[in-house]
Amino acid sequence: MEPEKNKRGSKTLFSYFSRINQIIITQDIPMTSSVTVTDTLNTLNEEFVDDPNSSCNSLVEKNPDHKQEQWPSVWSLDQWLERKSKHPWLICLDQKLGCIFCQEVGCLKTFKKQGVELSKEWISCLIDSGKHLNKKTQLASLRNKIKKHAESSAHLFACNIKKDKVSETLTKSFEGQLSKNQDSNEYIFRTAYFIANHNRPFDDHSKLVELQKSNGVHLGSILHSRYSCTSIINHIACKMRESIVKNIINSESKISVLIDESTTVSSKSCMAVFIKASISHEDPIFIFLDLVKLEKQTAENIVNQLLNCLFTFGFQDSYLQHNWVSFVSDGASVLVGKKNGVTKLLKDKYPLIFSWHCMNHRLELAVNDCMKDVSATNHFKNFIDSLYVLYNRSPKNQNELRKSCIELDILFLKAGRVLDVRWVASSFRAVEIVWKTYPALYNHLQNSSYDNLRDQKSRSKYLGLCKRLGSPEFVLDLALMCDVLKELSYLSRELQSHSITLSRADESIKRTIRVIDSFKTKNGDFMLEALTAQKTMIFKTIVLSSNKKVCYLNHKQFLTSLCTNLNSRLLETNEEESCILNDMQILNEHTWTCTVENIRFGEDEIKRLTNRFLLNTDNAIQGFRKYINNKIINDELKELDILIKTFPVSTAECERGFSQMNLICSDLRSRLSVTNISSLMFININGPPVAIWNPTNYVKSWLIKHRSTHDNRSRKVAQIKLNEEKASLWKIL
Repeated sequence: MEPEKNKRGSKTLFSYFSRINQIIITQDIPMTSSVTVTDTLNTLNEEFVDDPNSSCNSLVEKNPDHKQEQWPSVWSLDQWLERKSKHPWLICLDQKLGCIFCQEVGCLKTFKKQGVELSKEWISCLIDSGKHLNKKTQLASLRNKIKKHAESSAHLFACNIKKDKVSETLTKSFEGQLSKNQDSNEYIFRTAYFIANHNRPFDDHSKLVELQKSNGVHLGSILHSRYSCTSIINHIACKMRESIVKNIINSESKISVLIDESTTVSSKSCMAVFIKASISHEDPIFIFLDLVKLEKQTAENIVNQLLNCLFTFGFQDSYLQHNWVSFVSDGASVLVGKKNGVTKLLKDKYPLIFSWHCMNHRLELAVNDCMKDVSATNHFKNFIDSLYVLYNRSPKNQNELRKSCIELDILFLKAGRVLDVRWVASSFRAVEIVWKTYPALYNHLQNSSYDNLRDQKSRSKYLGLCKRLGSPEFVLDLALMCDVLKELSYLSRELQSHSITLSRADESIKRTIRVIDSFKTKNGDFMLEALTAQKTMIFKTIVLSSNKKVCYLNHKQFLTSLCTNLNSRLLETNEEESCILNDMQILNEHTWTCTVENIRFGEDEIKRLTNRFLLNTDNAIQGFRKYINNKIINDELKELDILIKTFPVSTAECERGFSQMNLICSDLRSRLSVTNISSLMFININGPPVAIWNPTNYVKSWLIKHRSTHDNRSRKVAQIKLNEEKASLWKIL
């Protein structure tokens, strides 16, 4: 019975051309370089040795030089040497004969010729002299077997392949084939990349191809349809992901994972997955990884789909155990639940994870808590929302306000909502617009209240809004909101920054709280102007009239409540978070209370950080001692510095990703699959501009499994039929 190790050695093979194709392409050998056959053959020989399923692999392990001191027992040494000189392809293993040429071709597993079958016995060194007791009969049997094999079609075919390998015939032939029509493939890939990079419909691919053909560009005959464009874009995105993940893993970079949930235009629940990691040992950056369609919005399912996403793109469990250091999300209970939330389940599996609740979401929660504490803020919010509804839903009112702004020489701006689901930076823009366009708003509301073309109910509504707007109480509230929201918007934008770190965020939060608290004793710029208007009862040329019905804010109560909620939401954290945040401050020299005289200053903080996140403690300590003297991050301290910069402050990047998703999956493209949306988002967010993108490597990897633009075996795209009714008109044009 045939040994198990030899069962796979005799499989008929694909094409030798295709194997060299794979070697040259996968090793990124430039088509213009002089690819020598020696390099290709060395690669093939390495493959023979590395193939664990190959029958010749066991032979190479036992006899790496393909020489055998043993020979069949029926032969003497002289007889063996004579046969070896006459038939140099003979080899011997365990006193049984084989053919080295057949072994090499058989190990390729990529060649096949009709009517030719390589012998399993000669490949696996199983040829013996038989079981006959007569020695002469055994010698005759060996001679006949050698003669038949030497004259067989399979052996002669293997010898021809061996000669072609040595003479560089196949390699030179393939080089010419590979370089032929390469430009047209790259043109097609650039066209598809342009489609993805500029959020164009897939249907535009064929139109752009026609345009380029009209300009004289040679683009082949296939890969011109929108289906080909979709496949090419998905292929490019897949290869880009592989390159990024490979770089992160090879660099042993620590990674942070950010997730957020949203729905597409087609009401599909999706989860955006971002990572923050160092590329090639540089400062960490945010990278969009994938858009995952959520089957169920339970904690267990979110964890499973998130891990499956990471595993799919090359992050192995062993790597994540040692390098996944942070997980950031919003405050949804399914994500941050202490018993069965996503954060808890992930930390149980990956103990290095330092979980973090998005700072921007915390800021919004603090503002909402303040609104609950001070009910008068709801009256102010409802009034601004009334203005928003009045002008946002009525083009007539917008046009009238625009005319009023032009007459007063004021920039026309639309009012927006305040303290809504949007972040506080948007709220500040809304109240600032009301402040800037105050005279135009007042005049329009006053004129509308006396407009006889409107019904009584509408005139009464405009009159009520006008009286509230023209009261000094409202002007004071508006000024307070402008001062406070301006500071909060600065903080919000800073927390959304790409380069913000946790230590810098902590500084910014404390500074903002001190500024807001200072408004109790020293008024802001807006409030100073409002107080002047209260004394003169004139604000921006508008005569003010006191309105006792206006429910105005208690300014000190509002400021106290806001500072208290900011402290509780943004600064008071659990013991683990406080300890890690304090340790991270050690690299910020501005937090050092006095001049450092002790050379061992900060060693305890460095040790806790390096032990917690599995870094080299000795290098970090030595680097920090140098940092104390020159205040420059050195190579020894760079690993710790990169770690600290890897921790994200907020999920603002996920929100930007959803904005990009809304641009891609618009009302006219609502049928896009989540996979295609993910590929388009990946190229838009991570991909380089079209002008500097090089498609060569992507074309090479594409040609391994797909067809070229000049492949005649594919169905050609149908030509666009022209409207012949206007043929006579087109002739003169």
